[in-house]
Amino acid sequence: MNKERFRFFPATLHESDLWIGVPHAEFKKGMLSAAMNELQRLRDLLEGYIKESPAFATSLKALPFPEITARIPEEILSMLNCGKQTQTGPMSAVAGLFAEYVGNRLVNEFELTEIVVENGGDLYLKNSSKLISVIHAGKSPLSDKMAFEIPPGTRGICTSSGTMGHSLSFGKADAVTVIAGSAPLADAWATALANQVNNQKDIEEVLDLFKEVQGIQACAIIVGEQIGIRGQFELKLLT
Repeated sequence: MNKERFRFFPATLHESDLWIGVPHAEFKKGMLSAAMNELQRLRDLLEGYIKESPAFATSLKALPFPEITARIPEEILSMLNCGKQTQTGPMSAVAGLFAEYVGNRLVNEFELTEIVVENGGDLYLKNSSKLISVIHAGKSPLSDKMAFEIPPGTRGICTSSGTMGHSLSFGKADAVTVIAGSAPLADAWATALANQVNNQKDIEEVLDLFKEVQGIQACAIIVGEQIGIRGQFELKLLT
């Protein structure tokens, strides 16, 4: 975390453990309260929908859209759509979605020029100048040594792993990092691709799937001492 560029503060609610960074000159006391209010709103919305549709919380496969969507919150529809695109359960997008919605609320409410919201290793990012995003890959010798150079823009940077963390993965990759214009979509694709990586031989085959996917800007897969990359952003070796 670049503490010279950003002032960071935590926002924690039950399973959500966010680390939020904003430019030092733009920090305001009301930001934590706004972030917590948004977290509570999202959690209440999610819990309410799960009570009506319990499969939303447990399905590991894409769920069909409700026949009538007019009364379904846009956040739920976004998660269902991410699951449909990636053929994963809708909860595969939850960390990215929470990060993005909290980030968007703070940007809009406080007119921020930049923000980074980290939620369990998944990032929502709005940056006005170049930024370096380091890939953490557990016990891999490449962990914290590889980083994407991120140009100005708004996007999600999400990582899934089969060797670290508490998230469910059917693969054995040390890290699968996906960058997309949407944080929930990046989150879901990171899960979907990581599920298919069981060894170093799978890296190129899974990356070839990247060519067929719309919306993904870049992808990196690390298994042990091997790494494969695709996409439009430069990957740097840190010294």
